[in-house]
Amino acid sequence: MSKRVAAYLRISLDQDGEKFGVETQRQRIAAEAAHRGWTIAREFVDNSVSASKARGKGTAWHDMIESVGKGEFDVIVAVDLDRLLRQTKDLVTLIDAGAKVLTLDGEIDLSTPDGELRATMLTAFARFEVRHKAERRKRANAHRRREGTPTKVALKILGFTRDGLATVEDEAEAVKGVYTSFLAGVSLKQLARDLTQLGYLTSKGRPFNAHSVRIMLKNPRYMGQILHHETGELFPGRFPAIVSKDMWDEVQMKLADPSRRKSKGNEPTALLSSIAYCGKCLERSIKVGRADWIFYRCNSGHVSRSLTLVDAMVNTAVITRLSMPDAISLFTPKRNESVDREALSTERLTSVSRLRGLAALYTEGVLDQDSVREQSALLNARINEIDGLLDATPPPEWITKVINAADVHAAWCDLDLSRRRTVVDALMTVTIMPTERRGRGAFNPESVRIEPKK
Repeated sequence: MSKRVAAYLRISLDQDGEKFGVETQRQRIAAEAAHRGWTIAREFVDNSVSASKARGKGTAWHDMIESVGKGEFDVIVAVDLDRLLRQTKDLVTLIDAGAKVLTLDGEIDLSTPDGELRATMLTAFARFEVRHKAERRKRANAHRRREGTPTKVALKILGFTRDGLATVEDEAEAVKGVYTSFLAGVSLKQLARDLTQLGYLTSKGRPFNAHSVRIMLKNPRYMGQILHHETGELFPGRFPAIVSKDMWDEVQMKLADPSRRKSKGNEPTALLSSIAYCGKCLERSIKVGRADWIFYRCNSGHVSRSLTLVDAMVNTAVITRLSMPDAISLFTPKRNESVDREALSTERLTSVSRLRGLAALYTEGVLDQDSVREQSALLNARINEIDGLLDATPPPEWITKVINAADVHAAWCDLDLSRRRTVVDALMTVTIMPTERRGRGAFNPESVRIEPKK
């Protein structure tokens, strides 16, 4: 009688090579089943799943064990035991399920004491190899971090080549744009939408969201350093930085600011909600109200005003200000004039020259490896410090495009709501004052106070 086969195929994240590719495993199992006159009833494929990881619901392993327990198959076939399991608890699961197992390097009858002993020994050796391999990888990664080289991972980080040693120009510009826009006040959700619209995905191939943008902003790789996650140490990288250390530090301070809005609720849907002040309670309590018309209202009911008319006033004020010749100066940080720029520029050139000469000193035996590492760290730190003193963070590209546009009105209207809110909040304080007359037809422009901040 032909046996019903459950074919189990797995390829792990580190991809051991073509020998254990899923298609190769499929062909070898099919050939063995045909040789024995068995029928492959179903395949169970765990692609990019390590045998040392949890195998809960959602994995092919979990589905297979359930099916075997229901008596849907007579035997499980895998290329070898390493493909099937590497932990003793997986072996116990197979035994409890009453599974019969065939690997292409030999049959294992788990219903007999001898078969169980053999499987236990093979699993123990496989587990030893997993632990030993993990220790080797851990030591190798620690060494790579100290050398300033990214650890070998399967995931590519946006902005860098897969080996992490060079930047990808268009991606690096996108990353830099995320940093500058965040500092300008653009929300994490809007930045995630921007990256998705540009066609960029996270390291795991998923669309960006607020959480993944936050991870990007907190990654020290972008300022040219490598983080040791276990110790918290930072090591100078042997790859170019995408943003300056000063910019990265400023972003961290803003992310940690307790005054930042923590709510995970809906995003604002109006230009002035939570930005405009109520003229009576003097709080940013203005929200959007809806009846047979849309209006701004204070949470305490002190004021209410037509959203369309208030927005029109504010938009006009913003466009007028952005159309002025000095508009770009509103978004350009002042240079630090207290430093000797010429002396700092000369020092930077000297530091770069010394940094490039370290390799020759090591080759000539003048410096040992530890000394080169120490000097490299000091020089890189000083170069980053000088860059911060010399260069002010430029305005985000999107605000520059609006200011330089031939039609500022059209460019302003083309901006997404998040960026328009950012500009309004940066340029002016809007206060909606209480009035004696209320209602839909009682709008008085003088009841909307617009005061420039800059």
